[in-house]
Amino acid sequence: MKEYITAILLLALATTATLLSLQTLTQKATATPTGLIVTSPTTSLIKTETRNNTHIYTLQVHVNPLSSLQAEKIACIYGAKVTALNTSAGKATLEKNPDSACIFFTIDNPSIREAEATVLVAATIPSQEKGEPPILLIGAIAGIAAASYLTQTESGRDKLFKAISIPVGYYVARHEDVLRIKKRVEILEYLKKEPGASMRRISRDTGISFGEVQWHLSILERLGYVRRARIGKWTVYYPTGTPAEKWLENFISDELGEKITPQTAATLAARLEPYLSTGTIPTSLIREAISK
Repeated sequence: MKEYITAILLLALATTATLLSLQTLTQKATATPTGLIVTSPTTSLIKTETRNNTHIYTLQVHVNPLSSLQAEKIACIYGAKVTALNTSAGKATLEKNPDSACIFFTIDNPSIREAEATVLVAATIPSQEKGEPPILLIGAIAGIAAASYLTQTESGRDKLFKAISIPVGYYVARHEDVLRIKKRVEILEYLKKEPGASMRRISRDTGISFGEVQWHLSILERLGYVRRARIGKWTVYYPTGTPAEKWLENFISDELGEKITPQTAATLAARLEPYLSTGTIPTSLIREAISK
């Protein structure tokens, strides 16, 4: 009887700790500021302020003597709506994309001295509801925990650890501000330019280690930013919504070293449509399209 009571108490403590961890992680992730990534060596982020639900970024742009910047992309902001854009000199324009907004800057410096310009950006974060652990998930944790400790076995304790760590990992990935990590943004921006690239190619071209690329791609894929396809020995990635003919043409060029016309790529994409939904594409069909 004493062992049974001890087991119940341990179960209660384990379940409570898990729920508190989930709540803390959810709140912390929700409160994380949205991400502004500087994209030009001429620009630096010198100040960030937060007022209510608005972030105010102060950028400083350096212009070499007797030179100019013409529509230079100096920064991109993710997960927020830009509400104001002001400059002390020059001209700043905003290009809006589905998941980001990028700032382009134009300025002339006829002086023999280096010039500086300040760019102020205000961005409002959309309100988000905090995720709460579902009842069934809590029940599953409690059930496995009870079975684990009531049997008092090592394998039972191992099951308890997995029961707690899996949902915690799920909530971290789900609620994390996915685009606040610079390397993850670099990978996503690279795929927008080079859809259909393999992990090894992404690692080589970005200089990010293979392990980091693998981890960031798993997060981006889980949250719907990218998709992947298996083609023979290759696993390739592309941003969600990219037309199949575009990433197929890029894959054939970069990985197979062959050139096909956009028309051939479109014909191939139409033929592969039944396979695209499964994520596995026969290499033979691609080889056949190349040989024609």
